[in-house]
This record gives sequence, C-alpha cells and structure tokens, in this order.
Amino acid sequence: MRLLRLQLSQYRTYASLDLDLGASDLHLFIGENGSGKTNLLEAISVLSLLRSFIGVEDECLRQWGTDFYRIIGSLQSDAGERETLEVVSQAQPRHQRACFRNDVRLTAQQMIGRLPVVAFLPFDLDLFTASPADRRAFLDRILMQTSPAYEKAMREYQRSLKQRNTLLRSIASGEASEGDLEPWDERVAQEGGVLTLARLELTETFGLSLASELAQLGEGDWTDVRLLYERTGKERETVALASEHFSMLRHFRSRDILVQATTVGPHRDDWRVEVEGRPLSAFASRGQRRVCLLSLLFLQASYLEIRRGEKPVILLDDVFSELDDAHQERIRGTLAGHQMLVTATHLPKTLRGAKVWSVQQGTIVPQ
Repeated sequence: MRLLRLQLSQYRTYASLDLDLGASDLHLFIGENGSGKTNLLEAISVLSLLRSFIGVEDECLRQWGTDFYRIIGSLQSDAGERETLEVVSQAQPRHQRACFRNDVRLTAQQMIGRLPVVAFLPFDLDLFTASPADRRAFLDRILMQTSPAYEKAMREYQRSLKQRNTLLRSIASGEASEGDLEPWDERVAQEGGVLTLARLELTETFGLSLASELAQLGEGDWTDVRLLYERTGKERETVALASEHFSMLRHFRSRDILVQATTVGPHRDDWRVEVEGRPLSAFASRGQRRVCLLSLLFLQASYLEIRRGEKPVILLDDVFSELDDAHQERIRGTLAGHQMLVTATHLPKTLRGAKVWSVQQGTIVPQ
C-alpha cells in the first residue's frame, strides 16, 4: 500500500496541508521538537485506525478554536488500484465523526485498517517496562487492522465493561442488587472470549519467529525465546473461553463489588518476552530491549502483509536517534519495498536518498 497524497484541514498544528507523497517510497520529515512532525504521522494513524496512536481523544485533534478537522488520503494498493479515504470530525451541533471511501460513507468497522500501518514511536522503546495497558494496546492496534470482528468485539467489550462497572458502584451503594449483574456478565464474557483468543493466536504467531528475528539483529546467543500471553484461565476455544470468563466474573463478584471495578478479563491481561525463563524486562539492557522491539516491528509488518495482502505503510517517529547505524540499515533493508515515513531532528546517515521535507509550525516544504 502507498499513501500518494495527504490533505489535512484544521488538524492539530496544520490549518491546511497538501502533501504529494507519490514521488518516493522513503520520506524524511526534519524539524525541531514540537514542530508538528508527530502530528503528521498521527493523522495517518487516525486515517487507518480512527484513533490517535498516542491515545489522544478525538476532540483534542481539532486545531485550537475550530469546530472540525478533515483528513483525506489518496491510496494506491500494491496491485495498482487507487482509492480515497476521508475522515471528518465535527464539534457542532454535537460531536460526530464520519468516514468515507471514494465519497461513499462507511461505518467505522468498514473503515478501520483499509490503510494498514505499522508505527514505531519513541515511547515504544520502553514497551517492555511500560504498563500492561500499553502492551495490550500494542496488540490491539495490529488486530484491529486485520479483523473487523476483533474491532467490533473490542468496542462492545468496552461498552459492556463500562456498564458493568457502573452497576458495581450502584450495588456497592445499595441502589441495585447483585442479580442485576447477570446479563452484563454474559455480554462481557462473550466479547472477552473473542479478544482473548485473537490475542493468544497473535502472540503465539509472533513467538514462532521472534528468536530468528533476534538472531538476525545480533542476539543470536539467546536461546529459548518465548512470547507469553498472561491471563487468568486456560481455555483456548471461543465458546469455552466465554464460559470460563463468565464463571470467573461470578466467582469474583464480591471482590468486584468491594473495589467497584471488574478485576478479571482481557482488560487486565498482559504479555511478556522471556529468554531462558527470565522476563526480558528483568535483565536486558536498553539496547537489547530496543533490538527486541525492532524484531516485533518486522514481525508486525510481515503479519499485516500476510493477513491483508498489502504491505503496510511504516511510520517511524523520531526513533532513529536511538538506533546505531547497523540497526538503522537493518530497518531500511528489511522493510525495503514498503513506503516509509520517518521523522527526525536531523538527517540520519543511513537515510540518504530519501525525499526530505522541512517541518515548521504548520508548514511542510520540500528540501
């Protein structure tokens, strides 16, 4: 997949922007910190996932003092077919977002993942020591692009979980009874089973190739490398997972009422990388964690290409400064054939030959 043109209106620092990206597969955006480089890549993530890759709420993406933003992307598939995607979000008369493909309106479920992307961000470098929520989000960004059913289950799970937590507070205050939880437990368990199974399959798929990817990046001495999904329960089939989750929700009801929150389920799960039985976060240097993250970046790109039949667009936000020349070269070599959009404060030696853009507050011009 190629992003041939990107147009922004009233998005973050960009009142109006029209970029022609069709002339090269490698684009480098140079600018000082705070100049708007991340905003540019974030807009592409919104076009793909309908959400910011840094977790900012949709209402915060509009330029200050405006009541709407618009993102338009002109795409070309690997087979040469072209299409236009558009996301518009307005504040008045009420907050509303709409998506279009070739000017035909789509649902969110139809839109998400039509532009497959892999993003590598500065805070990803601390992924293995970050919160479990950050690691869950890492998996969710991949799965939402490959499975409409996963995106739907995630949306329904979050809605049902919110309702259940509200009810738990009402029970704790004496305004509702414990029996009122039964239908919400069923809904949370059903959607939770879909999420758990998909995450299990993804982590196990990555785990099959992680050791070989690490070896190619210089960590060939590591043996018995595993990627493990951490959860409460052991079932591995959708119906059985839902039944198991429902039983756990009933078992922990008293605790949930006491703390007024749901304490078990996919929203509490985590994953980790182990080397010879030791968690990576417990012994690896920052450099070794960085190499492991690069391996996962390459696995993401391969996974999306296989599942979508399209090479994803690669977004690298100011991370080359954290990598030595050898690993920069490895990224460029491994991801050859993909379109790459890279931001940096200066020109990396390994990216000579890229189409270079100068980013200043609200403007991007070619160098």
